[in-house]
Amino acid sequence: FARSTYHRIEEEKMAVVIQHLTGEACGDYFYPALAGVVQSYNFYPIGYMKPEDGIAHIALGLGKTVVEGGTSLRFSPKYPQFLPQFSTVDDILKNAQRFLYALKLTDFPENLSIGEDPTLARLAVDDFHDNACVQAISSTYYPQEHRIRDGAQSGGFPVVTFANILKYQAFPLPEILSDILEIGRRGMGCPGEIEFAMNLAAGQKPEFDLLQIRPMAVARQKLEIEILAEDIERAFCYSTMALGNGEVTDIADIVFVNPATFEAARTIDIAGEVGRLNKQLEVQKRKYLLIGPGRWGSADRWLGIPVKWNDISGVRAMVETATEALRADPSQGSHFFHNITSLDISYLTTAANGTDFIDWDWLLAQPTEAATTYLRHIRLAKPLTIKIDGKHSQAVIVA
Repeated sequence: FARSTYHRIEEEKMAVVIQHLTGEACGDYFYPALAGVVQSYNFYPIGYMKPEDGIAHIALGLGKTVVEGGTSLRFSPKYPQFLPQFSTVDDILKNAQRFLYALKLTDFPENLSIGEDPTLARLAVDDFHDNACVQAISSTYYPQEHRIRDGAQSGGFPVVTFANILKYQAFPLPEILSDILEIGRRGMGCPGEIEFAMNLAAGQKPEFDLLQIRPMAVARQKLEIEILAEDIERAFCYSTMALGNGEVTDIADIVFVNPATFEAARTIDIAGEVGRLNKQLEVQKRKYLLIGPGRWGSADRWLGIPVKWNDISGVRAMVETATEALRADPSQGSHFFHNITSLDISYLTTAANGTDFIDWDWLLAQPTEAATTYLRHIRLAKPLTIKIDGKHSQAVIVA
C-alpha cells in the first residue's frame, strides 16, 4: 500500500484508544448487567408508538449479543412497559435471552492479532443466575402454575425480563436514553444511535456508561424514503399503517387469499393452504408477498388467518386487508413481532379509512401460477417495488 501510494512509512501515524470496559467479575468472566443500542427512529412502531419515539435493544452481558442480532429485548424508551414480544407467558419463555457474551479472565490468548473473539466466551444464562446483577434483571417462572412472577424468587426457574428496570423503574434507563438521543440529535443535526452499558453490582449504586454516540447506522437512501403522488397512482396497494423502512425489489411472487372464494368460517383451512404453499416456495428459495383479510396469526379464527410462523416463514412482505366478513383491529404484526423486526419484513395494513386501498381487480387479472380452494399464487415477469416510508408509516406496492 505504501509503495503504491508513495506514502512514507515513517510519516504514518495511527491513534490507539484504550477504553474502560463496563462490567464486573464473576468467576472467570467479566461482563455488564446489560448492554445495548438505542436509535432515534423506530421503523416498526405498533399501537400508539410513533417512529420518532425511538427504539432500544438490551441484553445481559456484552453488547456483542445485540450488535450481532442475538436474542435481545426490544422496547421504546417512551413506552418501556409495552413489550409485544413478551405479551404472554409462552412468548416470554420463547423470546427471553438464553446466552450471553463475557470477557474471559483466564485461558485467553496473549496474541490479539487474530481478533477479539478468542478473548470472549458465549455462556448459558442458566449458569449465572446466582450472580446479583443477573438476579436484578430476572423474573421467576413457575411451571406448575404456568406463571411468571417478577423478581428473582425461590422455587421456580429464573428468566431474564429486565422487569425491575422497565416495569418498576429501579433505574431510569428509558428516561436517560431519551435525553441522550435528544442531545445527540441536536449536536449532530441528524438521527443518532447510542451504544451503552450498565452495572448493577450488589450494594452499589447502578452505573450507566455511555460507550459511543454516532449518526444512525442506516444508509441515507434507506432512511430517506419519499412516497410521491405518482407512486400512489401507479400502485396496486397503498397503506398509511406500514411497518418497516426502505425499498424491497427482490420478490416477484404474490400469494393472496382469493376474495371470491374466501369464507370466514374456513380460516383454519386457509392457514393450512398457506403453510403448504409456503413450503413449496421455500424449497424454490423464492421470497413472496402475502396478502389476506384480517389479522395474520390471530388466535381467534374469526378475526383472521390463524397461521403459525412456520406456515409463513418464507415471507418477505405481508399485507392485512379490511373486509366486511372480518372486521378486526389491525394486528400490526404483533403475533410475529420478533420475527418481523429481526428479519426486516415489511408489514402493511390497508385500513377502511377511505385512503388506503388494494386493487383486487388487478391481482385477479394476473396469470395464475398455482391455485388452491382459497388461495391464488401469481408470479410476475418483473419483481415488485415495495416502498416504505418508516418516518410517516406509509407504503406503496408497485408492479
